[in-house]
Amino acid sequence: MTAIKILEWASSSFFLFSNPANRLYYLYLLSFFVLALIFSKGSREVLTKKYWFNPSAIFDYKVYAFNSLIKAILIVPVLFSVFTVSKVVLSFLYFFFSDFKAFSLGDEKLIWIFSLYSFVINDFFRFFLHYLMHEIPFLWKFHRTHHTATSLTPFTLHRNHPVEVLLAQMRNVISLGFISGTFMFLFNKQIGGIDILGVNFLGFLFNFLGSNLRHSHIFLGYGPLEYIFISPAQHQIHHAKDEVLYNRNYGIALSLWDILFKSFKRSRGVSISGYGTGGEEGDHSFKTQVLDAFRT
Repeated sequence: MTAIKILEWASSSFFLFSNPANRLYYLYLLSFFVLALIFSKGSREVLTKKYWFNPSAIFDYKVYAFNSLIKAILIVPVLFSVFTVSKVVLSFLYFFFSDFKAFSLGDEKLIWIFSLYSFVINDFFRFFLHYLMHEIPFLWKFHRTHHTATSLTPFTLHRNHPVEVLLAQMRNVISLGFISGTFMFLFNKQIGGIDILGVNFLGFLFNFLGSNLRHSHIFLGYGPLEYIFISPAQHQIHHAKDEVLYNRNYGIALSLWDILFKSFKRSRGVSISGYGTGGEEGDHSFKTQVLDAFRT
């Protein structure tokens, strides 16, 4: 990895407020404040020092800074790339479906199809890794760091163990390679999607229209629409310390995957007593949340 690449990587991590691909992009945060004030029933908690500088939130910042530094200085061998994964996927499909004839569609239609297809498939990969990190005890040791947050802010999204950060990067490569390979197989063409500021337009809209409320105390449900989209309230259920609500709502944007995997929970009628995992509440130290995961 060259010095320029390291600088680019560090820049994208530390200047997170200017990166539309990051949920902490300033426009997404601005919409968070506006929506939080609208739906918080008169409460201005999100404007208080206590909300942004409690021990749980401060640990969020420390973990994000630590992970950003790790990304910037560590030279990790690149075992595979998006191109490699797409080649493997293509080879596999052509081997088993050698007589398949690619669909023939105009570029205008393909742009829309690719935008929707890439959004849905990427959403599934994100859901599935999240599901595995809860269901497999070895992976839960690392994902647990995210769930020990007792106060939810937009920065809680980045409260992740370094091992989970690495797994998420691998997931991105596999997801993008799978999308690229299968799309090429189906349509015999590679084409870009509809972007806003370089981000899939559906992803941009998802982030702009309240995704940061997921990590907040604004319990906003979507009513019947929760059978299609995961609401902020549903993700807060996922973070609840109430044992009866454990292992629910793994989804990122779409509810379909939780419905199929029987982990779906609507927010209607649900009451949350607080956030965390029970055992580590109040302990926001690197030793407990990061280092001990390698020992147990």
